[in-house]
Amino acid sequence: MIKNLTIITIKKPFIKDFAKQRNQAMKNLKTNWAFFIDSDEKISKNLFKEIQQAIKDNHYNYQLKRQDWFLGKKLTFGETSKVRFTRLIQKKTGQWQGKIHETFKSKLAIKTLKHPLIHQRNINISQFLDRLNFYTDIRVKELLEQNQTFSLFQFLFYPPLKFIHNYIFRLGFLDGLPGFAIAFLMSFHSLFIRIKLYEAKEQA
Repeated sequence: MIKNLTIITIKKPFIKDFAKQRNQAMKNLKTNWAFFIDSDEKISKNLFKEIQQAIKDNHYNYQLKRQDWFLGKKLTFGETSKVRFTRLIQKKTGQWQGKIHETFKSKLAIKTLKHPLIHQRNINISQFLDRLNFYTDIRVKELLEQNQTFSLFQFLFYPPLKFIHNYIFRLGFLDGLPGFAIAFLMSFHSLFIRIKLYEAKEQA
């Protein structure tokens, strides 16, 4: 336990509006700080100590990288190697936005923590595909609410370019077969969204 900090666990995979869930948790917060963690994430001892020090400075909210594991292997490269997630937040300093792949919009400056959050998926490929199906449904609904429609250009080029970017330019190939698998599946995620947008257009 850390004084003046609440660790909030967001339980996947059946949430349909992640921003709403996180904003509600912030609204009910009784401490000055919250650290958000998903049910398949873990805080290392080093990160725990770093959080203890970070909350002594109220001039910032904090982001950090996530150390991904997939198919039993720690991923060092690829899609999430450069991504930072804002998770250590002071109450009443901003709002979460986006039903999925939500981001925190803050009036405070964002500082980066040194130690990563551990993200170790304990699911098989079939379960992973089920989640892709579930999350792409949410994303497509969100895009339709924003009046975005099917684009043939995006359908043809975005998924393969995403794979090339993550697997080649972000060096995902150095993570072996798991690196190829995650790059392929996330490219498939992009393709799936665009197919569903096309389906929505045809059914309109």
